[in-house]
Amino acid sequence: MPGQHQFNESETRNNLIDPLLIKAGWDLADRRSVGFEIPVDGYDAAPINGITGYCLFRENGEVLAVIEAKRTRRDARVGKEQLYQYITKIEKKQSFR
Repeated sequence: MPGQHQFNESETRNNLIDPLLIKAGWDLADRRSVGFEIPVDGYDAAPINGITGYCLFRENGEVLAVIEAKRTRRDARVGKEQLYQYITKIEKKQSFR
């Protein structure tokens, strides 16, 4: 991304992801709806540490969506693979993927 600002993970959250979640109607202060850095129980594959960036929850507590924040200079495919591993673990504990 020549000429564009490179964000670290925290800046990616604050500048890119959080505003989009708020615009979509998610209340980031409501921990029943939005969770940050949620461990994925049983996930231990290296080098991924098994902690999601965000989880969006249904009213019954099931995970509706997982969002992974990365530095903007990281290959998006890394995050995509990480998300795939997380949702594979999560789907085993709830009624849908």
